[in-house]
Amino acid sequence: MLGKRAAAALALSLAAGAANATSLDVTSSYKMNAEAWHNLGLDRSSPDAVNDRSFVDNDARLGVAVRGIELENRGGEEETLDIGLKLHALGVAGSTVPAAAPFNRAAAYYPSADLTPFIENAYLRVHHLFGRRLSATFGRQSFRLGSGLLLDDDGAGLTGVSVSGKPWGDLGLEGFYFNSDNPNPNVSKPNSLDLFGMSLSLPTDGLWQLNQLFERDRSQQTLDGGWQISKALRSFTSVRYQLNYGPMVFDGEAAIEKGAATPTGAAPASNHITFNGNAEIIRAKWKQRLYRTGEGIARLSLARGTGDRGDTLTTDEAFFPSHGHRYDGLNRDGFGQFFGATPYDAWGGNFSSSTVSGLRQGTSGIIIVGAGYTPPAYKGIALDIDYYLFQAERVQSGSRTLGSEWDLGLRYAVMGRFTLSASAAFFSIGAASNPARGSAKKFTFQASGRF
Repeated sequence: MLGKRAAAALALSLAAGAANATSLDVTSSYKMNAEAWHNLGLDRSSPDAVNDRSFVDNDARLGVAVRGIELENRGGEEETLDIGLKLHALGVAGSTVPAAAPFNRAAAYYPSADLTPFIENAYLRVHHLFGRRLSATFGRQSFRLGSGLLLDDDGAGLTGVSVSGKPWGDLGLEGFYFNSDNPNPNVSKPNSLDLFGMSLSLPTDGLWQLNQLFERDRSQQTLDGGWQISKALRSFTSVRYQLNYGPMVFDGEAAIEKGAATPTGAAPASNHITFNGNAEIIRAKWKQRLYRTGEGIARLSLARGTGDRGDTLTTDEAFFPSHGHRYDGLNRDGFGQFFGATPYDAWGGNFSSSTVSGLRQGTSGIIIVGAGYTPPAYKGIALDIDYYLFQAERVQSGSRTLGSEWDLGLRYAVMGRFTLSASAAFFSIGAASNPARGSAKKFTFQASGRF
């Protein structure tokens, strides 16, 4: 009898241990934006050209993951399995905004933008693969390479495999392969885009990263220089450095683009089109405690992406990764709440053109200089003040100034889980965006929460 009781107790103990090792995680988030855009077309020549928009958009997520499923013990390390599923829904209820320019570019990036949930994540993740310090993720997953300058799924998810680990000391190694499509508006659909590469990371006083991305593009498309191509192989290489030292936070990344494309129709003398671009992006913050009032934050941002020269007919100098970071749902996530610029494209006007960058014909590449300050919060409410200047890197003629922008915002955050914010963006139109100049603006109220 005693032996049976001991065996039963041991079985219960092992079952409890297994149950404790495995966990069920449920995550959810919701964000509501009430937005009013004025003169999105950067053109007051006619009521249709102005393109005013007001709407409320929704961004909701629900995720479930079972973590720590025990597999087997190899080399003294326990292999475990995670299974995850995340649904994501975006849309504007009762509105045609997602089908209207320029929002149609963001809407086309996601599997759906009509509040119908799509699968952002559906993956298997194995820890301590083969008993080594390796983790592998198979399926549809969230992925960002470096700062996102080269590659970011932007909440849509990417399908493929990624493997990461530390094979030698603190040296981090990551490899990946994803199959997606080219989301750019001048690409014929259906199309196929393979994304593969690797990343090395080495912690020193800060963190150094070497990133490599290859894009194997099998789609009919038109480059900004006017050449029509049937396929392309692009190579993006970047170096990133991050530092968090006392009151200073620094994040910088520099990248180059190389590669070649096969033209359709009349071929150039070299029988192919080459890519030769580069980009840089820097963000820095300084946190300073002020006498009696609390902590203030000053920030500086610099970014630049090369544009196409135009006089080199068989070379495209415009830096343009197909899945570089651009979107946060149906909105841009770049520099400036209105213009939403990245080193390679921008929001807010000129979308009657066929350019990939969204800029006017003959204008390519973007240079961004920004500065901002957040004074100490008052009763939990923070004030953000930012200024941005935008210039084109290349123009065929005339001014390079795309515009400038002031952003003002108030934020109230509770434990990082619930946030209320209100902001206003005032954009002064530069001659490179519209020779008639003028102004545009955006007002936003946002409520968000996550669990």
